[in-house]
Amino acid sequence: MILTNIFQAYERTCISFTYKEHLSMPVNETLTLEKFLNASANIYMGLISYLKSIPEFNQLSVNNKLSLIKSNLNQIFRIHSTFIMKTVTPDLDQDSPVFLYLFPKDLYLDLRETSNALIPFVHDPILIKLFIIVLMLSTHMNIHYEQDQIKIDDENSTRNIFKVQNIYTHLLWRYIISRCSNYQQSVQLFSSFITRTLYSQTIQVKINNFIHSNLPDQCQSLVPIIKSIWVSENEN
Repeated sequence: MILTNIFQAYERTCISFTYKEHLSMPVNETLTLEKFLNASANIYMGLISYLKSIPEFNQLSVNNKLSLIKSNLNQIFRIHSTFIMKTVTPDLDQDSPVFLYLFPKDLYLDLRETSNALIPFVHDPILIKLFIIVLMLSTHMNIHYEQDQIKIDDENSTRNIFKVQNIYTHLLWRYIISRCSNYQQSVQLFSSFITRTLYSQTIQVKINNFIHSNLPDQCQSLVPIIKSIWVSENEN
C-alpha cells in the first residue's frame, strides 16, 4: 500500500512537468541562463509537492524541511531529470542546442555521463521514486558546503530526520530484495546506485560553480523557487 501511494504521488505531482519548455527556447542572444533556470521552476515545485505527499516528511519542522530542500533538491532534480528524459519523454533525450549553447562542452558531457550512468535504474516503476525520498532525507547531499544551507535545528532534529530516513531506507531495501534474484545481486544494485550518486555529487559542484559565476549579481529576474535554491543568502 505504501509503495502504491508513493507511485501515485510521484505520477500525480511530477510527471506532467517535462523539459519541452527548455528545449523549445530559441538559441540566440535572448537565451540566458536566468531564463533557462526559470523554465525549471515547475519541475522543482513538482518535486517539492511529491515530498510533501510523504506524511513523515511533512511531520518535520518547517526549518528542517526548508534546509533539506535547499541542500538536496538540486541533486534530486538531476536524478528525476534522468528518469523523465529516459522514460517519459525519450524523444527529448538527444544533444540539445539549448544545453550546448548555455553550458561549456566539458560540463555538458559530464552531465550526459552521469545521466547515462543512471539508466539501469530508471525503468523500474518504484526504484527511483524510493531513492529520491531516501536521498532527500540526507542531511546535506550538496558537497559544495555553504554555511547558510545548514539549518538543521539541533541534534534532536537530526535524529528525527534520520529516523524518517530509516523507514524509507528499510522499505527501499526490502523492495530491492524482492526484485533481485538473490542477496548478492541486491547488494550490488544498491551499492552501484550509491556509487553513481556519489560521483554525480562531484559534477554538482561543477554545476554550482558555473551557475554562480555566470548569474548576474542581483538575479532580480529569477523566480522565487529558483532564487532560493541557486542563490545563497549572502548574495540576496
